[in-house]
Amino acid sequence: MSIFGKVVAGIVLGPIAILVASIGGCEAMKAYYDWQVREMCENDGGVTVYERFPVSTEFFKARGGDRGVMSLPSESEERKDVPVFQRMKSLVVKEGSLKVLRYEAQVIRWSDSKVLGRLILYGRGGGDFPFTASAPSYYQCPEENNHVVRRVLAIQGEAK
Repeated sequence: MSIFGKVVAGIVLGPIAILVASIGGCEAMKAYYDWQVREMCENDGGVTVYERFPVSTEFFKARGGDRGVMSLPSESEERKDVPVFQRMKSLVVKEGSLKVLRYEAQVIRWSDSKVLGRLILYGRGGGDFPFTASAPSYYQCPEENNHVVRRVLAIQGEAK
């Protein structure tokens, strides 16, 4: 190949090689952090129930349980008329164009501040190639049903 051919090949193929290496690097970084997220989930992710809390069917329905959207007031609402509340915490594990978060939701009894149950999720967002037109990708675990509120509350008369 002549010098001219080599220069043309370098001009044409150089940017393509850089593009392929950049995309490959982004995908490798996402794969690494998805693996890290899976490892963290295996260590302490998911729902843990320490104590079930009995509630009436009326309470359950009033909180949306019969519609599958069971909710409790947050700690900051200070709703002492509701015997339990949720405390939410989030921690940034890695910051940047790729972000890894640890999210924890606790169900706590007002009367003695005892944590009745908790849910821990981990997630990765972003880390995509800079010129993507779509929304950033994400990965979260655990993926199974994680309704900590529903698992802590025991509706009176309901079979366990």
